[in-house]
Amino acid sequence: MHLSAWLGVGDGLSPSDEKDKALLREMYEEWPWFREIISLISMLISKTDFSITQHYDDLLVDPKLMSLGDEVREKLVQTRRAVIDISGQTEISGPHVQLMRASSQIRNPYVDSINVVQAEILRVLRGMPEDGSPDLTPESEEIKAIRNDALLLSISGIAMGMKNSG
Repeated sequence: MHLSAWLGVGDGLSPSDEKDKALLREMYEEWPWFREIISLISMLISKTDFSITQHYDDLLVDPKLMSLGDEVREKLVQTRRAVIDISGQTEISGPHVQLMRASSQIRNPYVDSINVVQAEILRVLRGMPEDGSPDLTPESEEIKAIRNDALLLSISGIAMGMKNSG
């Protein structure tokens, strides 16, 4: 989700006062540094996939705590709207929409698959069997090491796949 890059940005870019909104639009138009920050946030947000974040929640989060994931996704929607409003673009990808789409079409099948595998590895490492019953089967140190290595490889694979390519 690139959470650390955008969380809170939507609140900062969503003033209730129309004068403040106009000032943010003016800053976007006239301040190259501000425009670049908005552009970077836009690019990161455009890579976020709601279905993947929901999959992690469904598999790994206690149903009583699911509202946190929903709240974060709502904040993402707010940030998307604010960035689009400030930039005057019609899509979150901005002027690079074709490049971002092409990049996503190439990247997503691989990264999405790794995300699914990673969520499953995390479920197993946390001792969360699919049927909800406790897993009392002892594991060898070799099996634990293999699972930990698989988790590290999945983290590396996702990070490499999500690098900026557009």
